[in-house]
Amino acid sequence: MKRGKATNRLVDFYVGIPLLNSLATVCRKGSLPENPDRIGLLFNPALGDTLLASAVVQDIRALYPDGKLILFATSANAAAARLLPETDAIEVLPITRPFESIRLLRRARLDLMIDFSAWQRITALYTLLSGAKFTAGFERRKQYRHRGYDKTVPHQGDCHELENLRRLARSLGATTHAAPRLNIPEVPLPEIFSDTEEVVLFHPWASGAKSWLREWPEENWTGLARELIAPGRNILITGSPADEPRCLALSRRMAADGIGVQILIGRAGIGEIACVLKRAKMLISVNTGIMHLGAIVGTPTIAINGPTSADRWGPVGARVANVCPPDGSGGFLDLGFEYRGRPTDVMNRISVADVMRAVRQLRTVIVGAQLVAGE
Repeated sequence: MKRGKATNRLVDFYVGIPLLNSLATVCRKGSLPENPDRIGLLFNPALGDTLLASAVVQDIRALYPDGKLILFATSANAAAARLLPETDAIEVLPITRPFESIRLLRRARLDLMIDFSAWQRITALYTLLSGAKFTAGFERRKQYRHRGYDKTVPHQGDCHELENLRRLARSLGATTHAAPRLNIPEVPLPEIFSDTEEVVLFHPWASGAKSWLREWPEENWTGLARELIAPGRNILITGSPADEPRCLALSRRMAADGIGVQILIGRAGIGEIACVLKRAKMLISVNTGIMHLGAIVGTPTIAINGPTSADRWGPVGARVANVCPPDGSGGFLDLGFEYRGRPTDVMNRISVADVMRAVRQLRTVIVGAQLVAGE
């Protein structure tokens, strides 16, 4: 279920709520097996949510070292799911085809099903009908999705999403100490890495509901490139195949200002982008999945947050910095679609100077850490 599709959300709300709660009334409650053999995991399908979930997958593995962990992904996050450590199998759930999804879940013969999604009624419904001996998931205020689970924990909007995921894992007995970690494949790097000393990545594009409201103006990216360009340093603009026309337009705009940049379109998938990020000097990105990817693989990452709350959805890692509207107008997104009645220009209130200040501060932190470590 994609946050970006209003029709899906309406069906999920107006059909999902009465159907889920009616079925929950007649379905029996289970008890948690002491040593579940087959454990199903279901996460929000967005890229960033999936990557953050790599932390709790490790914690669940530590809790059930002999269990088989089966991650149920969708077509939207299957590629990201394959980067997560400690899983034994990945099944792609046809999320918009209920009968096929339920059959696939029931064929897995699950002892335990954990639904880490936050607001979707359809995932709660699938979990209820999965045939698992015991189910766990979130209770979120005004989402009316919790009655079908055997065990629930509150999903809160006053903490980082990673802490929500950990709270659900802890409710089952896990010790949640793992940091997000990914298995990154080795792929050939673009030639730009052999031609220059430093590569700085720009990721200007968001995704999901009203994504354009989370994007920084192109003239600001041009101004930032002007500030950062230097001998021995190249700027690489990244994007998905769908972003390619905009990447080309932005590169032409910069070229007209005398700023030469290159483009990387992630045709080979998220693994290619992850390898590039590991070698990059810095990533500057709007708040989106690539931002989380950079932070997790250890790239110095600067997140440009507008409507998105840095406290709820900011990058997680030792080398990260957040830039927010200095007037405090941003940070109102919680589940990702709370735009009604909110300002639409919060990204425009972040200046090039604000981002450059974060660049300098992050560099200072990194240099200080290297000195302490004796590097």
